[in-house]
Amino acid sequence: MSSCIASNPADTAQRPRVLLVDADQTHAERVRELLHLCALEADVCPGHEDAFVRLQQASSDFELVILNVSNDSLPWCTILAKLQAACLQSGVYPSPFFLCISSTRRPSEFELRIERLGARYVHEG
Repeated sequence: MSSCIASNPADTAQRPRVLLVDADQTHAERVRELLHLCALEADVCPGHEDAFVRLQQASSDFELVILNVSNDSLPWCTILAKLQAACLQSGVYPSPFFLCISSTRRPSEFELRIERLGARYVHEG
């Protein structure tokens, strides 16, 4: 069973759908609040494994995937590539856009690797 938290479908009928992949519950709530200010609602997956399954089954449900890459002990480029592959495996096009966010400063090489994978990177600073 997935541990993803879905947004209210009635609230998102005409808005772009967002999937937030964030293991930090406090951070995820802050991001959801900021998205809400922009009239966006996000489904939250606390782990990339759950997000992989969710995207593999229904990537067309989302226009944007936001991935919190603040934890520098995880192989984020590999995880990003797997999430992108899950979208392709769903067989539905177009795939969602990917935005990687980090509350910690990352080296420019990391940012470049993320961008080369076709995602965008933003430092929350």
